[in-house]
Amino acid sequence: MKKYLLLACLFMGLSFALFSQKVSVSGVNEQRSTGESSYGNRCDIELKISGDEVRKYKFVKVTKLTKAVDDQDLDLLMDEEDNDFEYEEIEEDGRVKLQTKIPSRKATVIKELSGELSMYGPTEANGGIVRISNYQAKANTNLLPENAGVKLVYLTKESVEKYTKEQSKKKEEELKKMPAAARELAELLMNAFEGFSGFGYDEKQAMFVMDGDEGKLVDLYFEDANGKKIDRNGYTKSGNLIAYYYDEKPNPNWKLVLNIESAGSIKKVPFSLINIDLP
Repeated sequence: MKKYLLLACLFMGLSFALFSQKVSVSGVNEQRSTGESSYGNRCDIELKISGDEVRKYKFVKVTKLTKAVDDQDLDLLMDEEDNDFEYEEIEEDGRVKLQTKIPSRKATVIKELSGELSMYGPTEANGGIVRISNYQAKANTNLLPENAGVKLVYLTKESVEKYTKEQSKKKEEELKKMPAAARELAELLMNAFEGFSGFGYDEKQAMFVMDGDEGKLVDLYFEDANGKKIDRNGYTKSGNLIAYYYDEKPNPNWKLVLNIESAGSIKKVPFSLINIDLP
């Protein structure tokens, strides 16, 4: 009897661990157009994530969709290039949106929708938060760990001018002699500097160049000396160059804070939903 009771307790504990997040559908909106663009012909689906553990996470995104089919057996998966999954801040009600192709006019339900969510809860301990003091002294260097899967380099007008001048004196043969990591960084910077002048120079901007899987860099912001987040006025992106704009010139006493994906900061949540009513 004790043996069965123990097994029952273990099963209950396992069930709680496996189903600590519940994914459900909170809304479906179809958009139809006589045109052929995917923007005018799509189905927007809003998922709701519930469960106590949701409060441990800061962002969520759809990592992948593996199946989307209506009751007419029409495949609703978007073309790969049309998928633009990005992290969204988890609000109190824990919602995230995704898109599929428009269902058949005869369809009354989406028969099956399957995929995976990534929930992101960064801390310094799990490697999801990287705080960088004295960032202005680290221009032209990769600010992220080598295993991060993405490079991020801070640029200034002075660092660009200095680097361009130095590199103009180097021959191609000298670049070939560099270690692979140093050569890749040099080539990245040289390509970035060619586009730097197109942004113009604004003393209230902070400029960066990225390379690699940019989706692994979830957020980038500054904190003042008291740890308060500095609001920004927007950004401009061209290729792998990105400039963030502020109300004042970035202060050397600010800390640069990077949120990156790390093994300890991500929780994968698979979902499989059936018979989703269509409007």
